[in-house]
This record gives sequence, C-alpha cells and structure tokens, in this order.
Amino acid sequence: MALKSSSLIDQKHLIESERIFKLLSNPKRLQLLKLLENHKLSVTDIVQILGLEQSVVSHQLAILKQHQLVSSQRVGKLNYYQLDVINEMLEVGKSMVNKNKLTLVTASKN
Repeated sequence: MALKSSSLIDQKHLIESERIFKLLSNPKRLQLLKLLENHKLSVTDIVQILGLEQSVVSHQLAILKQHQLVSSQRVGKLNYYQLDVINEMLEVGKSMVNKNKLTLVTASKN
C-alpha cells in the first residue's frame, strides 16, 4: 500500500498542533481551561474552586497566557482571566481529526 504525502498534515498545522497538545497534556491546565470556558475568574476564584495552591494556579495561568490561550483583565487589585483562543484550538483539533479520517478512508480503499 502506497501512501501519498498529500495525506500528511501540513507543517504549519503540525507545529501548531504539537504546541497545543503539549500545553494540554497537563491536567491542571486542562482544568483551568475548562473553568475559563464560560467564566472570567480571578486567581482567588480558581484557587477556591480547584483547591490548588495560589502559586500553582498563577504559574499555570502564566504559561497559558504566554502561549496566548488565556488573557487577563485587571479590575481593581485583581486580574480576571478568560479563555482567549478556544475556537482556534478546536479548529486545529477538528482539522487534524478530519485529515486523519481522510487518511484512514484513503488507506482503507487501497
């Protein structure tokens, strides 16, 4: 069975997918993203909800912010965090799934 290079993920999507999957491989980050899916929350709010140390939450939020997955807005003395690119992440994921489905269908026909 010969596979064609056109059935591979293009380099741009491959690099972006790798970056996102590495970020999502941490359970704490996944929980943070899920919490921020529909809410703007402060570190204090997140600490109370997840029961994690403030330093852990702050560190994970800093990583997510550095990679532009969350953004923050200062209100008084508190920063409120919100999900920034969930739609972009979903599109990359959908693109990979659709590409893999096409590859599987093409491979099964050969």
